Amino acid sequence: MTRSNEIGANSYLADFGDDGCVILDAGMHPRLDGNRGTPNFAPSRGKNIKGIFLTHSHHDHVGALPLAMREHSDVPVFMSEGSYFLADPLLHNSVEVMIKQRDEYNIPEYPLFTHGELAQLVQRWRSCGLEKPYSFHGQAKPKNDPLTFAFYDAGHILGSVGVLLNHRGRRIFYTGDINFTDQTLMKAASFPTEKIDVLITETTKGASPKKEDRSVVIEKLVKEIEETFENGGSVLIPIFAMGKTQEFLAEVYLQLQKGRIGKRPIFIGGLGKNFSAIYDKLAKRSTRFHPDLKLLNHGMPEVMDGKRVRNFKPRKGDLYLISSGMMTEKTLSNTLGQKFLENEKNSIFFVGYCDTESPAGRLLATPKGDYVVLESLAGEQQVNCKVKHFDLTSHALREDILDYILRVNPRVCMLVHGDPEALAWFKGQINTLRPEIQVVIPPAGETIEV
Repeated sequence: MTRSNEIGANSYLADFGDDGCVILDAGMHPRLDGNRGTPNFAPSRGKNIKGIFLTHSHHDHVGALPLAMREHSDVPVFMSEGSYFLADPLLHNSVEVMIKQRDEYNIPEYPLFTHGELAQLVQRWRSCGLEKPYSFHGQAKPKNDPLTFAFYDAGHILGSVGVLLNHRGRRIFYTGDINFTDQTLMKAASFPTEKIDVLITETTKGASPKKEDRSVVIEKLVKEIEETFENGGSVLIPIFAMGKTQEFLAEVYLQLQKGRIGKRPIFIGGLGKNFSAIYDKLAKRSTRFHPDLKLLNHGMPEVMDGKRVRNFKPRKGDLYLISSGMMTEKTLSNTLGQKFLENEKNSIFFVGYCDTESPAGRLLATPKGDYVVLESLAGEQQVNCKVKHFDLTSHALREDILDYILRVNPRVCMLVHGDPEALAWFKGQINTLRPEIQVVIPPAGETIEV
């Protein structure tokens, strides 16, 4: 039901004939507005949908969940405990964003759902544990149930899981977004490796060869932050409110314990604070490092909001961890970033995925001294500050995903959630190294039989 082969509005329909169907994720496209940015739910209409699965609470996987639930009014939604708590504030924030965009950009169909509707829909959400067999009626697999499922930790963000579907002796595994490398907080994925008949895997980093280890990248970033502060500047890290903000708050705290960076004001956005509170709440109930570390208590970040940022000037020695990670127009990082550009002592450092067509992508492609448009109404601005990218991805390296595919050795490997270059790399590697595996890149909107 995803409309194109790219990192977009992820959603897939798995049809098991007389035993029913399931929907895997229901995301919103990060760049497209209105109904164009939603999955095409038409193939699921009239089907016997047994359940909807949410792998994690990033917008490109959960943003259209209310629309999928509206299509199937009696169907339960299964997710991890972490996703259960994170998805609700994210979707309510999405309503607020859509209301603003409706007025600013004249998008009449916005909001696509309301706060009141969300309050009703959440009653159909079901929280499930890891590596336990579930039927669609609850835990403990009935002997005669032809279709069951289990969740496995995906290591991407709090609550991220892969979904293992057991159907009459066949095993179908959908990875969602994966990370096979330990992060500062989240532990690496723990996925099944035995007898996977059909593997449906993300391919986000397929066009990016492995470069440096995470520890090396962090050390380079810390040195750049320290150098900026020594030169009298301030640092802006445009960052995703969920996942990246919490990882970096933890990293800053750990660096302080080593005598690095120096204790100084740290600013985060309001949504980042809300998600950090959930990370703290579930610290000892989730698969993570440093369960005793309370992000909001130990880091003591201040909150930067829209009213404050309008008349705010960056202060030397301050660290700003502000969303959005791609500096989308009208977000705090975009507004604050424009105030960073003119001062050569300041630095803007990116640590996550940056779409080349986003304001962040444009800024990264602009040499120092040239001009960039971060916001259409502001026009061109000269880039005098330092701008760098540090790849601290929370997605699995392509080499690690390929290693997992080869270890699992599925009969069929379906490649999703990747741009054309990423999909092509995986297909070529699998065809060369394991030609007996049937590789499928599902065309958007078409049915594939396996």
